[in-house]
Amino acid sequence: MKGTPANEKLFWDSRARNYPLPFDPGNAVKTRRIVRLLGRMGVRFRKKKLLDIGCGTGVYALPLAASASGVLGVDSSRAMLAVYGRQCRERGIKNAACALSAWDEMPGAAVKGKFDIALASMTMAVKTRADVLKMEAAAGTCVYIGWDGVRKNELLEKVYRAHGLEYKAPDGAPRILKILRALGRRFTVKRIRDSWEKTTLPQEALREIEMNMKVNGARLKREEVKKMLAKRTRNGRVRQRTTVRKALIVWEPPKKAAKKVL
Repeated sequence: MKGTPANEKLFWDSRARNYPLPFDPGNAVKTRRIVRLLGRMGVRFRKKKLLDIGCGTGVYALPLAASASGVLGVDSSRAMLAVYGRQCRERGIKNAACALSAWDEMPGAAVKGKFDIALASMTMAVKTRADVLKMEAAAGTCVYIGWDGVRKNELLEKVYRAHGLEYKAPDGAPRILKILRALGRRFTVKRIRDSWEKTTLPQEALREIEMNMKVNGARLKREEVKKMLAKRTRNGRVRQRTTVRKALIVWEPPKKAAKKVL
């Protein structure tokens, strides 16, 4: 995706209605796995104030609200936060709030020193040195979960090639690790494999692919893609499997970092 703010907002708003929900059984299992791994890396969420940057529907923020003392989710997508708010109401979650803002537009003073843990997972909200420093100023422990160079999806690889594009993992963890090294930070990294499957109606798969092409600056070859989808349709549904590698990065910023208002 061409990472402009407009493209990111367009993409995530379009994904909101079909994005994984925090308490869906399959998704909840994945979240618990990550939380266990973070626990082994020294991150404890119990009775802590959590900031979830690029929170989406609340995949991490809302399950963790059960043990945290309070949670704030920040996201630039109004549609994602509408789902987040609805989940709070349906689940009776009282200690989770959300804020509509791109992370780079969030005033540093609004979050400075107010949290124990700042978390950013599978999001482009944190991508620059300034983004990292603002994250550090907000909390004493920072957690970044990001793409780590591997993303495979047989269908989308073919679709992207047909449009002269490369289907690859977004520049997530490698970018953040480079920033942390330049800042002289000490960090811990754990790399894991993950995968997920989804089945959708052909028209829904086509809609998502069209959005992918749009945010990548390509015009959809509609008839060609419809033929690809027809070959993969079984019992009226299109099945996709995505395999990725993720990096879990944990670090504690120097105390002086919390004194700087960005």
